[in-house]
Amino acid sequence: MENYLENLKIGREVRESLAAACGLLRTNEGTAVSSEVREALLLYARHYLSSEEPKVRKNAAKLLSLLKDDSEESTELLVRAYQSENTRFVRSTYLEALENCDITKCREFFSETLSGLLQTEVNEENRKHVNEEVAALRKLLGETAGKHRFTGYDADNTVLFVVNPCYCEMFAQAIGVVRKKVVNGGVVVRTTKLTEILQNRIWREAVFRVPEALTVPSDPYEAAKVLSGETVGAYLASRLSGTGAIAYRVDLRCRDAAVKDRFLKRICPETDRLSGGKLVNVPGDYEVTFRISESGDDTYRLGVVFAGVSDNRFAYRRETVARSIHPTDAAAVIAAAKPYLVPDAQVLDPFCGAGTMIAERMKAGRIRSAFGVDTFGPAIEKARGNVRSDRVWFVHRDFFDYRQDHRFDEIITNMPFGDADAEQTKILYRRFFRRLPEHLRESGTLVMVSHDPKITEASIPSEMTVVSKIPMRERGEMAAYIVRFRQRA
Repeated sequence: MENYLENLKIGREVRESLAAACGLLRTNEGTAVSSEVREALLLYARHYLSSEEPKVRKNAAKLLSLLKDDSEESTELLVRAYQSENTRFVRSTYLEALENCDITKCREFFSETLSGLLQTEVNEENRKHVNEEVAALRKLLGETAGKHRFTGYDADNTVLFVVNPCYCEMFAQAIGVVRKKVVNGGVVVRTTKLTEILQNRIWREAVFRVPEALTVPSDPYEAAKVLSGETVGAYLASRLSGTGAIAYRVDLRCRDAAVKDRFLKRICPETDRLSGGKLVNVPGDYEVTFRISESGDDTYRLGVVFAGVSDNRFAYRRETVARSIHPTDAAAVIAAAKPYLVPDAQVLDPFCGAGTMIAERMKAGRIRSAFGVDTFGPAIEKARGNVRSDRVWFVHRDFFDYRQDHRFDEIITNMPFGDADAEQTKILYRRFFRRLPEHLRESGTLVMVSHDPKITEASIPSEMTVVSKIPMRERGEMAAYIVRFRQRA
């Protein structure tokens, strides 16, 4: 740091020395500067705010920002520097430095400046820096997003429910809505009774479609005009109640990472500016996600995901373990197995993990009791936290050593997978099926999720039969089986 201070003192390599000092302040070394060094840095940063070189002024403002100086002297110097600055790319840096300062006396000035800036004609040359300045002014003035509540449950909604392709027909039949269509990625539904459909347990995401804005141009600046325009604005206003700016993010589904990065860097600042404060891009706690997806031409598909849409279907699932089954998968399997389930069943899950399969079985109908068994102690503790019922017990034990004084009406489980090779998996399945008669009544039902369908089908003993197979992945690497004992003649 001493070398950079000496350079700044004699005016040698000023821009480079200011940049290097900023770099040191960003490191752990910078947090330990002495009061003497800090005072020297403040002195030079203030001095070089009036340099004739724009990049020197910019680095001087950055240095003041990193020093977090909130003195009246620095505040006045930064305000004057901002007022007199004619080089666009420097202006936002003064505003960032002023975030540490009390701007009460000049708040009106900054508000008027922001209003004027929003009327500025932008072009390819100044767009980036105008957007940076608008964002910096809004942050300085504390213009944050408001709080909004989703209220569009009874509106005329067109929604793409994202559903595992293997379950689309199951979902479409279950919701009982006339206006629906199975498409790539899910089921499109038009309804005024959204609340009813949201109760279905096998959809993964609800993506709303704006009827008059189904697509946006692939050019990010043109796309920003759509997001900030009247059509999308009116749509959001009709489904959200509240005041202030709407906090949003953009989620671009794009195969090319470079294209995605470039698109997002351009569309968000432009949308913020064009919306005139009605939309604000935030890193978290967003209320709306604009889902933009490649469609193979010069336009992208547009959808809207509302964070406030009520979804408490899996509120029980407080904790998970590695390789926990996704709750929508568990729900789909249980829904398919429902014709074979019985009221007041005694249920066993021999590889229960965090308890998801038992929880979903309980959602499907009344049980008398359920036992979950697993060798992994932390999973058992999480299962006990997830499924709290005086009818359910979780036991830290190996299924192959587990004993119970009765047999069960249903055995429902997600079979272990992942680390074992094919031969070990075959051994596991053979042992599992050999033990079944000890635990499953002759009239009982086995519902098992398998990540090795070929091994499963080769392992089922002759005295049992598959009454239903539920594909769970399009490529066939995962399936559920409903298995029962063959009836004796």
